[in-house]
Amino acid sequence: MKKAGILLIDDEPSIVEALAMILDDQGYETVAVQCGRDGINHASQRSFDITITDLRLPDMSGLDVLNAIREQDNNNRVIVITAHSTPEMVCELKASGAIDVLKKPFMPSDLLDLIRIVLHERERQSVT
Repeated sequence: MKKAGILLIDDEPSIVEALAMILDDQGYETVAVQCGRDGINHASQRSFDITITDLRLPDMSGLDVLNAIREQDNNNRVIVITAHSTPEMVCELKASGAIDVLKKPFMPSDLLDLIRIVLHERERQSVT
């Protein structure tokens, strides 16, 4: 069975490293980058099942990343993580196609549960 590919985008090295380690340990194939442009470039070169991006990046917003990635690959499911969100921003992100918005700090188990749900739903949709 193919490993699910997950693209991680966060400007904090400790966060992308920790997330990559957790997800790798769960059997996912991860690519971790620290800016939006690098994430978009990786997403244009290969297909990812899920992208996890921070909302605030040094070169662009997570909303811009979300829009660019969804434009390239509508099957790529995007989860936004942020320490700074408002209800209006969450609504805008979801209206733009974000699967969910997780508020930092979050428990790794919450992210893993969300990833499993997203992958299960994606698999279920591909069968029908």
